[in-house]
Amino acid sequence: MLGAVARRTLIGATLATGLALGLVPGLAPGLAWAQDRVTSSPVAGFPHAKVYVAEGQGPRPVVVILHGADGGTEAGDRFGPILAGMGYAAVGLPYYSPDWGQYGPPKALPEIAGSFVDIRVDQLAELRDALRGMPGVDVERFGLFGASKGAEFALIAASRYDWIDAVVAYAPTDVVWEGWGLETVEAEGTRSSFSFAGQPLPFMPYRGFVEGLLAGPGKADLRAIHVNGRADHPEKEAEARIPVEAYAGPLILIAGGRDAQWDAAAAARVIVASREAAGRETTALIYSEAGHDLVGDGGPRESPRSGGSPEADAAARQDAWPKVTAFMAAALKP
Repeated sequence: MLGAVARRTLIGATLATGLALGLVPGLAPGLAWAQDRVTSSPVAGFPHAKVYVAEGQGPRPVVVILHGADGGTEAGDRFGPILAGMGYAAVGLPYYSPDWGQYGPPKALPEIAGSFVDIRVDQLAELRDALRGMPGVDVERFGLFGASKGAEFALIAASRYDWIDAVVAYAPTDVVWEGWGLETVEAEGTRSSFSFAGQPLPFMPYRGFVEGLLAGPGKADLRAIHVNGRADHPEKEAEARIPVEAYAGPLILIAGGRDAQWDAAAAARVIVASREAAGRETTALIYSEAGHDLVGDGGPRESPRSGGSPEADAAARQDAWPKVTAFMAAALKP
């Protein structure tokens, strides 16, 4: 058995390639949007968060962009100006910046969480308060735009806050998952990804997460790690489940049947069933041949961790994007 130092060194080498924790979809830079006069401003109390607005308009509905497991500012940097150009006050909210100490690349954003452990869902309420009164921002219309782990974040938040008015969830999950970080390498199955009101949320453990990292770049079967973990722990299903029916607002889910990261299509169907039983409005766009890389509207691109072919992913994006933007417009009325 490998010692702790050897395990962490190998994991750090894998993470340095950027191929191990690929739960974030690729973000297309080629979306059509109105670029004129979009400005950005920092958000007090939230390091590296930015609110993007187009000049010359009245208060706009908020859309918070929640990134996936790669963390950082990329999701907000890409989609903030795009959504601002569509008439929203788009907020890029970095909430995780990977920190593997000496075993990985330097932490890019030192002020925010370095492990995906107990990420505070209730920071969204604090963000809403911080946004209140900022120029061009109407917090009484409040939407979430999340992908993968960001979709998990969005669905948890929506199930707890009645002031969330719309949710876009790409590659969703119906349960809260185990967290990860340097402190969990020798303590698998002990930490949650998310917390609320100071308490870690009940979670579904993985099976073979560290072994997957140790297998080397591109070799971890992340879908199997999730599916097998769930199969191992049926007793945790009820507690780990995200109570999506508690969210009364409109929800759109976008998922691929060949998602190589986790079984987002199955999760989407479970979410729809739970919400339909409660009479909740839900739209599910499930593309049987597509994978994980579904955000935006770009053409074919290489996404080896997606699971679908570049052509299938592109077709799904091109079909989904106008439906997503129409959904947001109907729900938030920019």
